[in-house]
Amino acid sequence: IVGHQRSCTCDLFYSHISGMLVSLECLRETPLIDIKQQLFTEARKYPLYHLLQEESCYIFVGVTQEAEREEFYDETRRLCDLRLFHPILKVIEPIGNREEKILNREIGFAIGMPVCEFELLKDAEVQEFRRSILSVCREAVEEREAGGAHSQALYVYPPNVETSPELPLHLYQRLDQGRLIVTIWVIVSPSNSKQKYTLKVSHSSLPEQLIAESIRKKSRSMHLSPQQLRLCVQEYQGQYILKTPLRHVRQRQHPRHRQGQSVCHLSMS
Repeated sequence: IVGHQRSCTCDLFYSHISGMLVSLECLRETPLIDIKQQLFTEARKYPLYHLLQEESCYIFVGVTQEAEREEFYDETRRLCDLRLFHPILKVIEPIGNREEKILNREIGFAIGMPVCEFELLKDAEVQEFRRSILSVCREAVEEREAGGAHSQALYVYPPNVETSPELPLHLYQRLDQGRLIVTIWVIVSPSNSKQKYTLKVSHSSLPEQLIAESIRKKSRSMHLSPQQLRLCVQEYQGQYILKTPLRHVRQRQHPRHRQGQSVCHLSMS
């Protein structure tokens, strides 16, 4: 395994169900998931194959160069990365909590020692830290449970929000004093004729405000009084829907789009 040869022979000892020793020849860089697939393909030729479960029900176990028995849950690891004492792997059904063992392994890599050895440490500073962090975790759990279902949902599905309601500076600098140029095409049914309007609105404008501003600009040629214009906006604002072809805009990457101009379609709902 640790030599320079490109391939090696790996002896795989089957689980207690069949108790077979299967020899496979594979590359040192072969990941465990490919070795497992190759093993189960070869196992079809052996007795008691019908007693085996799905491939995902088994894991590999081996003895490392540190003379420690290790269970390999990460099947993306390559054979040469396992640092086996001898190229022999055993296939077993995992015992205990799989997620907990994976977490303990990751913690062991982070702290530079197995979790079982860390738990045996009698250092006063380590024990005090473990007590304090446990207290912090308990307080967080109690606070989350006290918040009810909404708090639980926020924990499982945390919202992706900005830390500040203000627009980031690198985006604000691309606007014209905080205003955004929006091009609106008003689609009139049933003829599907289009009328184009260009609006200069605040970057914080809502879709309803864009629709209302489009109706105001469309109604200017009608020379309505302020009262009539307000009634016209109230009457027709709910009859239109704003459509933004974002995917199309991103693909075209028109220079005007990069300079803070957006394109929208306004059609009857």
